[in-house]
Amino acid sequence: MANITYCPRCATELDRRFDGGRQRIACPDLDCGFIDYGIFSIGCAGVVLREQAGLIKALLVQRGQEPFAGMWQLPGGYAEHNEPLTLAVEREVFEESAITATVRDAIGFRHMAGGIVNNLYMIFRLHYESGEPQFDGEETADARFCSLAEMNDMTGVQTITRWGIQQALSTSSGSGLSRDSAGELRPGWQVFGLTDVDASVWKQR
Repeated sequence: MANITYCPRCATELDRRFDGGRQRIACPDLDCGFIDYGIFSIGCAGVVLREQAGLIKALLVQRGQEPFAGMWQLPGGYAEHNEPLTLAVEREVFEESAITATVRDAIGFRHMAGGIVNNLYMIFRLHYESGEPQFDGEETADARFCSLAEMNDMTGVQTITRWGIQQALSTSSGSGLSRDSAGELRPGWQVFGLTDVDASVWKQR
């Protein structure tokens, strides 16, 4: 948390404490135990593939607002603090494009450290269910399904977007990290793992 003076838990004036190998802003009241570990956010985006006229196309939206207005990207956004990741990406895809799609697996992520916010950006593969691309003219300036060849002729397709689409096209659906309900032992948990597990390898260990 940037520029905070008082503890958000108990309102005691904050001090500094050595913790985890570095000095951190912390509450001096040890019964409280608050330590500022920084600001973190989780972004999520969906690769939605659809066959049209014999071509596999991916859903893209064009940003209508700064930063990066005019850039083409995967539909997505930030997960709310109390929102499961799978629901977050399905919601963002629908809000930005009016496309209904369901999560199959996680196929990649990008971690960005060193800025004001430490951000993790998760890319999911989604199964197209229904709808045609729509945009609101404000947050999104356009929305459409595009082939890789069409993207090559477009200006402003984000590099991480191309990478995510290539990940989806070069791997089988469900081969990434999928939800494993057996590991979801507490309320609010979502656990993801590889489903194509070789039991013989596990037994050897």
